[in-house]
Amino acid sequence: LHTALYEPQTQFSAGRCAPHPIKARPRAANEFLDYAADMTIALAYYNFLDNWQDDHSRASLHQAQKLEPYLPAIRARWPRQTAAITAQLEALNALEKVGSHDLDALCRAFGDLLGAVFACREDIWSPTLQAMGRGLGGFIYLMDAYDDLPRDKRRGAYNPLRELSTHPDYEEEMLDIFELLLARCAQNFERLPCVEDADLLRNILYSGVWLKYNCKNAKRTGKPDAS
Repeated sequence: LHTALYEPQTQFSAGRCAPHPIKARPRAANEFLDYAADMTIALAYYNFLDNWQDDHSRASLHQAQKLEPYLPAIRARWPRQTAAITAQLEALNALEKVGSHDLDALCRAFGDLLGAVFACREDIWSPTLQAMGRGLGGFIYLMDAYDDLPRDKRRGAYNPLRELSTHPDYEEEMLDIFELLLARCAQNFERLPCVEDADLLRNILYSGVWLKYNCKNAKRTGKPDAS
């Protein structure tokens, strides 16, 4: 997304890496790929910590400990983004600890987190990128809750959709919410002057992000996934 928007100089090469040690693979490098790598490490670290705190998964704790040495440098490079990640995760955890079913507040917390990550710079495009991230962040948070709901019910665990799922038109309500959140994201994307890879980005926004939803509902209804 950032490469398509800002069109930086990108260096192309080939090389080997741990997953592909034998055959050299194509590589691309620019400042926004470095930024995406930093944000991926930060988000993965906090996700592993969350898994450890929720499920006491030692595998997740081990993964978090492997990533932890990278965090000081990432925080130094991106203080605004990493501060927003920690602040919004704290807000989200506080809501979840009291068993909140306030979907607006929950989506806002994770949406603000992803909005801060999407806005890699503070410039003319920052408000649009933030709004795009907010919509997608809310969608991701609720999609995970939607996917986890059957398991959480079996385990008696917290899920923000537990109350809504008792409504007779729950599935229709969820589809409306998902579509609204993605519409906000897509509306802001279309305001960006992206040319390169614009069709690929649209394919992700209008089709790819629905994969989990389509697969889950195909299983639920017994109909083949049309995605």
